Amino acid sequence: MLKELEQLISLQKIDNKLLEINQLKGDLPQIVENLEKSIAALEQELTSNQKRKKEVTLEISDLEGQIDDNKEHLKRYQDQLYLVTSNKEYDALTSEIDNVRQKIDAAEYKILELNDEIQALKESIKSKELTLADKRSEIKVHREQLDKMNQKTNEAHTKLMGQREKIVQSIPLRYIREYNRVAKAKDGVAIVPIHQIFEEKTDKKGNIEYHPSQVSCGGCHKIVPPQKIVEIRSGKSLIRCEFCGRLLYWDDKTSEIRSDNEEELI
Repeated sequence: MLKELEQLISLQKIDNKLLEINQLKGDLPQIVENLEKSIAALEQELTSNQKRKKEVTLEISDLEGQIDDNKEHLKRYQDQLYLVTSNKEYDALTSEIDNVRQKIDAAEYKILELNDEIQALKESIKSKELTLADKRSEIKVHREQLDKMNQKTNEAHTKLMGQREKIVQSIPLRYIREYNRVAKAKDGVAIVPIHQIFEEKTDKKGNIEYHPSQVSCGGCHKIVPPQKIVEIRSGKSLIRCEFCGRLLYWDDKTSEIRSDNEEELI
């Protein structure tokens, strides 16, 4: 068998074990990652809401100060009405009074709008704080579960990664690139053995016999053309499955009876 093919088979066996370790963790890593992203987004929104609430509070305080100042001006102008001696002075003062009253009305209306915004912000902040508390409790549970799983698998994972690095360094780069490209497209499974498909037959006495009929890809279980079987069995070159694109090799130990409805890796 081609040396590089043997090395790729060994690499796949290590990667299969690493895949098994990851499968033991189930969805926990993804759940934790999603919760971390959700918590980070909520914290950012909460910070933004709290910042805006402070800004609105200061704006209301500023408007209230303007209203107080304008009310003083209004009182002063109203007091001056009794002191005017001409219609021109009277008209000027009433114009100023109207202007100040408009400013007061506008400020009071703006305060009403800002109070509504503050109320909405308070509700939003309270809701986000409750949601954050729930998510932080949830992620704590999942992190503890993931930590326990990591403690169980870290030693094996580290050992396998060491073996993997050693094998990768011994394989020519072009083969590694090909392997990685297929593995990325096929959920980590780049090279698979071919399987003999046995046909079940019953003789006249009722005894069940199995006769080899066809050969299939160990990944997608599609039939391998007869002309390729000899090439695969020789192991002198890298042969691909015409359907799923995985690399194929012959392994007598994997010849087994397979049913037609067996699940495919795809």
